Amino acid sequence: MLIFSAWSVFGQPNQYKSKYPDIPIVDVHVHISSASEAANYLKVSDLIKQQSGANLAWFVGFFQARNETLAEVKAAGKNRFIFSVRDGREHRGFFDNSAEIIEKVQNGGYMGLKFWFGSPYRRLQPGVAGITRIDDPRFDPFFSKLEKANVLMTSLHIADPNGPFHDRKDWMKDPVFFWEQIRAFENVVAKYPNLTIVAAHCAWIICQDAQIDYLRYMLSAYPNLYVDLSATFPYMYLVNHDNLRDFYIEYQDRILFGSDFTGAFSNDNVIQDKANLYIDHFAVLETDMMVNRYRSKGLNLPREVLEKIYYRNALKLYPGLKEMTGL
Repeated sequence: MLIFSAWSVFGQPNQYKSKYPDIPIVDVHVHISSASEAANYLKVSDLIKQQSGANLAWFVGFFQARNETLAEVKAAGKNRFIFSVRDGREHRGFFDNSAEIIEKVQNGGYMGLKFWFGSPYRRLQPGVAGITRIDDPRFDPFFSKLEKANVLMTSLHIADPNGPFHDRKDWMKDPVFFWEQIRAFENVVAKYPNLTIVAAHCAWIICQDAQIDYLRYMLSAYPNLYVDLSATFPYMYLVNHDNLRDFYIEYQDRILFGSDFTGAFSNDNVIQDKANLYIDHFAVLETDMMVNRYRSKGLNLPREVLEKIYYRNALKLYPGLKEMTGL
């Protein structure tokens, strides 16, 4: 039976206070569509600092231009954001717009590519032909050109969660189909060893203990692969606590903090809710207490591990982040 501590009910006087307010935190996986959304993240950051003391200092955003320019959005973010190109045209099947992406990264103010391959059943509408595996050879020119130009693949989305039997929810329930996608992803990582990839959501190889073993293998075999933690916190209860903690410690040099939040905060209540979610994330990583929202016991990671996950690994990977932060 789970026993929930009172501090996990946020908005109360006894909410979690950060153990490490001096460690800056970089969220490497946020979605931004406007200057107002960038400004909303700063409001969330201020609220977190006031209520818990945690220093959510900088953000790696994925931006698609709408009515505002990248420069305008950066200005609204007060020099606390760097951005990747967020390309969604893979939903329509095969494409090769690598030249456009490389131009944006080299000369347009972006520093990498957010590529959402996702899952075929989510991307492809009935009657629409398209690629169903990311290792389809028609992608070869695309990946080859990005590798040659040294474009960082930031938060590449592969597959969807496949939990243990009886707890597979509404995502990718078929384990055979799931592993077909993961093996296709491994083929890409192996084929392009000079293409640095940060896999979003731990590549979703994180929802069963055997999956974590496979992720260990992937990180050991392919030095060009890193993972972010975005959206994985609700699934932590599915795996053995000690196995997950040992994995974070063992691969502390390859893991980055991320949320997968969007900046579309409609009012102060939503801003508070987002601050609470972040504070829960920090509590999971920093303490050994039960966190109500995630039905999980905290991992109580050592300070040196947290420093790498929170910001040091991001500094070594993301172009422009070190200059922006001054660290």
